[in-house]
Amino acid sequence: MEKEFNQFIEKITLTTKQKDEAKTKYTGVCKKVHDYYYDCNYDGSTKFLFGSYKLKTNIRPITKDQDVDVLIKLPQETFEKFNNYQSNGQSALLEEVKSILKEKYTTTDKIKSWGKVILLQFEDSTHNIELLPAFEQDDNSFKIPNTENGGSWEVFNPRAQIDAFNESNKNSDGLTRKICKMVKKWRNFTTSVSIKSCSIQDWAIDFLASNKVDQLEIEEILQKYFEFIRSKCSSDNKSYVETVLKRIEKAINYIDDGEENEASQEFRKIFGNEFPLVEDSSKTNSFDNNIFSTPRPWLEN
Repeated sequence: MEKEFNQFIEKITLTTKQKDEAKTKYTGVCKKVHDYYYDCNYDGSTKFLFGSYKLKTNIRPITKDQDVDVLIKLPQETFEKFNNYQSNGQSALLEEVKSILKEKYTTTDKIKSWGKVILLQFEDSTHNIELLPAFEQDDNSFKIPNTENGGSWEVFNPRAQIDAFNESNKNSDGLTRKICKMVKKWRNFTTSVSIKSCSIQDWAIDFLASNKVDQLEIEEILQKYFEFIRSKCSSDNKSYVETVLKRIEKAINYIDDGEENEASQEFRKIFGNEFPLVEDSSKTNSFDNNIFSTPRPWLEN
């Protein structure tokens, strides 16, 4: 059912318009902060996109929980300023960035800060931004604020995560990204499942690194992926993984029996109606037989 799976992935991939809308939003946010801290014009070099929008594993329909993860690089002197605070300069930094953004984004949008980031929730609830103020280090990692427990600085290295994903995706001929998209769709469709996107991505990388799948069909790869994560996910999610494994097994049996309509119906139970429904071959054959069995009196003696 390779054709149906490719159609399914296309249906859940963000459209060009949606990608452009997201880019407009995170560019506007980063430019506003950049213009406050730098004298030079904004050219995008102080922005660093990471997470699902960078890895292109985000899916549609877009939900209010899908955030754009973006980092804004701040000058070293800004770090020195807030590092010299007697207590929780990290919290003061987030509050300063939040106040900068409030100049541009009015009361129609919600802006709040907690932990390490500033969250901008837009009125349309799409492509909300999680902005992470950061200070680039010589080793290409970033120093980021953590406001909890009195405040501290932490090391964050998104480049290593991105490189690991891109290498896996290249070596698997795009399979890493496809797995992530499909599993995210299952998670979103199965509303009681609570698995983080970063876990889905890390598991996909580990799964493909430790399993030879190039001779398998896509449905068999999915089956093995869920078998792989069964022991890794929390007890709250394990029953949902068991359910999806039973449905995949049932679908594979239908495929082996040439009953792809029934198989596609099983996949719809996993992914929702975005998965294409294969035409019922028995109905098609019945229709064809009716055509050929139509009385033809002109051939009678």
